[in-house]
Amino acid sequence: MDVRGIRRIIPLLVLVILALSVMSAGCIGENAKNIPSETPSAESKVQTTGAPQLVEIVDSVGRHVEVPARVDRVLAIGCTLREVVYLLRDEAPEKVVGIELREAAEVRGENGKWPAGLDLPYIAAYPELRKKPVIRSGKTLNLERIVELKPDVIFAGPWNADEADEIQQKTGIPVVIVYVGSVGTKEQLEKYYDSLRLMGRILGKENRAEEIINTMNSYLADLDGRTKGIPDQEKPTVYIAGRAYYGTHGVLGTDPHWPPFEWVHAKNVASEVDGESKGINVDKEALVQWNPDVIFVSAVSLPFVLSDIENDPAYGPLKEKPLYSVMPYCWFAYNKEVGIADAYFVGKILYPEKFADIDVDKKAEEIFVEFLGERGRDAYRILKERYRAFEKITPGEGE
Repeated sequence: MDVRGIRRIIPLLVLVILALSVMSAGCIGENAKNIPSETPSAESKVQTTGAPQLVEIVDSVGRHVEVPARVDRVLAIGCTLREVVYLLRDEAPEKVVGIELREAAEVRGENGKWPAGLDLPYIAAYPELRKKPVIRSGKTLNLERIVELKPDVIFAGPWNADEADEIQQKTGIPVVIVYVGSVGTKEQLEKYYDSLRLMGRILGKENRAEEIINTMNSYLADLDGRTKGIPDQEKPTVYIAGRAYYGTHGVLGTDPHWPPFEWVHAKNVASEVDGESKGINVDKEALVQWNPDVIFVSAVSLPFVLSDIENDPAYGPLKEKPLYSVMPYCWFAYNKEVGIADAYFVGKILYPEKFADIDVDKKAEEIFVEFLGERGRDAYRILKERYRAFEKITPGEGE
């Protein structure tokens, strides 16, 4: 073929190549999902085949899990729905596909040992979540129903890697273990922040995760600034009674590093029992010997604590101590907004001159809004009606 013939063919080849490029672009557009504005930082690992785009993440126990780059349907088990609501707020009712039994419950279980749905701030804020299918009751997980609901991802709380792998294998749905536990120590708080950031990445809410973390840090810095300079000899000793864990407890149920105490530098008489914030039962003899100056009581356990103090002569000295009720920080796991609100109440009781500018109700409502959106105002009002909280209690006067 001469040069003039080649010159005539080249333009035709260019047109063919352009046409194929346009056709290919059309196919990609039909098969690929749109990536949200807040995409996971591991975007370089996104698969771009005809299947849903996937991103590899590492969960809180070191498992490598591939999750969709865009998540529209989410399931949260093991008390992780709270954090999903913190992140999604008004989007939660649309994106959450199922809930756990306690979140749907109309009434408390076993004579008040277990919560009802409206006892939980995130459910009180978004009560329509109670209408979602129940996929877990106690330790029983309905895998068949989960498959039917087709979540893009499952968040799981205190699970081990083998359990998560088994659920993932049986359902074909990625399971991501996250830490949503107590935040009473620096190490626990950092673990929580790491998991919040991970959940934010997966849900396309990275900015919101950072907003929550900054909000928490701001409140904790304020509490610290008000109380860190108070000499130990000027601080009363304190004790949290009825701290719920696996249900309500009497006066011996406590927390050696209860976050509201930690955040206002209070002198917790049980602080030497363990190095972490968690629910424990202490010995009766130890509590009587500690003889705390001020006792705070988780409102959900108030009748059980009062019964102990009023009916057991060994607790005679405690009857003379100031007793105050707080909202339940731990109640179907850990309500972070409640913990911070409790800390302001504790601070105002222990160091009134340092918290003279604080109206606890107004501050608590503000905190609830920061975590739950504008519906947090309703949630706080509902909880105030359900709990006898932020009050001075007199043993013997009845509930």
